[in-house]
Amino acid sequence: MLQASYSKLPLSQRIIMPFMLVFFSIMVIAVISFAFWFTSAMEYQMKNSVASGAAVILQELQTKKQHLGSWVQLIAERNDVRTALEQKNTQTLLKILVSHETNLKLDLIKVVNKNGGVVLELRQPKLDKSNLEDRTSISQALAGMYPLDVVNLQKQRGQKQLVLVGTAPIKSNEEEVIGGIEIGILINNELLKSLIAAEDEYLIALNEDKTVVVSTLTAVTNQNWQLPPTTIPPIRILLTNRHYIAKSIFIPGLSNTSLTIVLLKSLIALNHTVQYLWLRLWGFFVVGGFICTLVGKNIALNISGPLLTVARVAQKATQEGNFDLQAPVTRNDEVGILATSLNSLIRRVAEYTQELEQARTTLEKRVEERTHQLLQKNQELNLAYDQLSYAIQELQQTQAQLIQTEKMSSLGNMVAGVAHEINNPISSIYGNISYAKEYIEELLELLNLYRNEYPQPTTAIQNHLEQIELDYISQDLPKILTSMKMGSQRIREIVLSLRNFSRLDESEKKAVNIHEGIDSTLLILNHRLKERIQVVKEYEILPLIECYPAQLNQVFLNLISNAIDALEEAFFNKLSSVDNKVNPQILIHTNKVAGNRIDVRITDNGCGIEPKNQDKIFDPFFTTKEVGKGTGLGLWICYQIIQKHQGKIEVNSLLGEGTTVTVTLPLVQKA
Repeated sequence: MLQASYSKLPLSQRIIMPFMLVFFSIMVIAVISFAFWFTSAMEYQMKNSVASGAAVILQELQTKKQHLGSWVQLIAERNDVRTALEQKNTQTLLKILVSHETNLKLDLIKVVNKNGGVVLELRQPKLDKSNLEDRTSISQALAGMYPLDVVNLQKQRGQKQLVLVGTAPIKSNEEEVIGGIEIGILINNELLKSLIAAEDEYLIALNEDKTVVVSTLTAVTNQNWQLPPTTIPPIRILLTNRHYIAKSIFIPGLSNTSLTIVLLKSLIALNHTVQYLWLRLWGFFVVGGFICTLVGKNIALNISGPLLTVARVAQKATQEGNFDLQAPVTRNDEVGILATSLNSLIRRVAEYTQELEQARTTLEKRVEERTHQLLQKNQELNLAYDQLSYAIQELQQTQAQLIQTEKMSSLGNMVAGVAHEINNPISSIYGNISYAKEYIEELLELLNLYRNEYPQPTTAIQNHLEQIELDYISQDLPKILTSMKMGSQRIREIVLSLRNFSRLDESEKKAVNIHEGIDSTLLILNHRLKERIQVVKEYEILPLIECYPAQLNQVFLNLISNAIDALEEAFFNKLSSVDNKVNPQILIHTNKVAGNRIDVRITDNGCGIEPKNQDKIFDPFFTTKEVGKGTGLGLWICYQIIQKHQGKIEVNSLLGEGTTVTVTLPLVQKA
């Protein structure tokens, strides 16, 4: 199915389609590969950035922890703190510790005696009414240790917070532990936000139960999600229907508990960048496809151009009567031979036309000389002069008719010559196809007989049979021959139609089927009709008509050509005002009328003829077409030929609706 559709395409399209298919395939693969590579590279770069940020955050947390441990030890070793604790002087302790709370920006300061009883406790308002779970740290300090830990802060509503605390023992001068001191920093959003460097980064703090305690990303505060291991590099995770790059950070050096910080970096910016990249890549793909289409079309036209050039030259020479045209001969193959033959025919027609023009010029010169002599005579010869002037006008019309007739004769010679040259080889092909089909059928029968008589061939024969697919060849070869026969039959029919149109061997009157002449004319004009213009034929059964076939073919050629010109002007001209919802159509109707006559009506739904021009259409040299597109002799010659056949021609036209030309001819002409 696809192969049949592909074979019906024009030559240039069949050349360009494989090229375009390969290009678009490569472009699609290249665009997709580059997009995935770019996305992977950007994500890898973001993972490296997250890893670097996590290391910086870990370093800052370690620094804060070390500073907290150093300050709590310095405060515990102060003599005034030791003395105030021994004397149980709360006011002195308060004065000493308030300054440290302010300078160090501490959220918690707590002093206990050697029994663990609270002597003094300073908290920020945000820690009020909260239960601090620090018994283990206090016990270790009273035992003479210096623990650094993260403790839970239980609120009344069941909410938890984390406090980074440093604890140290307070010793007397005799190195006896008389109490302990604890300072702490609340791990909250402000602390976490101070650690991150970009707006699209978030920090989440989790306690030893892997429960989210503090988060700068509010959407995950109450979420339970799988924590990425701290030992692996940053990975992509899906959280609250959004993608992030995550890296877990474990805070080492804590005495009793553990603290895990997760750094998240949003991939929204990356997704926007990738979407923008896809738009750019597809835009590049479209532009590249357009450029490739232009280049491929240019290559295809360079390949098929010479043949189309020869066809256009032949078409233009026949339509415009311009016999100065020459087809360029750029190759030495069959196209070059065809172009050379066409140029030779055009030159011969041009020579005949030039000779006729010279004869006309010579005759006009002689008439002018004779007229000059007559003007010098007496005025009594005025009547004779008027008659001579009328004779001159008739002579000019006859000369114009002779020129047009010679052109059509030359065109007929060219068409008949081409038809003759094609007919000989195609007849040979058509005649030998039957024999070829018969021989092939006999060979296939012989092969089948061999297969039946020797059903077990050798391995080499069996392999060769499978390689050439003998069964498929046996079925497809007769079909190929049948298709070749149908094609050659179609060419023979075309050649016959061309010969029927030229009628070079029928210069005398002859009884012919008028429908054959109309069909031959339509075949000649098929290149102008194609699929754009619909031709409707309403033929009635008619008897043979006595006529000059070649001359009537010329009449039909001129009338149908005028109808095509009117349809092209109405439907295919950009300035046309005709409703394009109506399809362009030519209706050809034939019927027999009373008085042994026939009517041939040719109707088009084109632009019509203006009323002021309808009385002039049969005048010689009158035309409404542009310069170079019409000579004004077509309808005049039709009128002369119909008069010669003792018939009549009528034209009915409405401007903007169409034109009907009716030709009435007798079946038998009177002597």
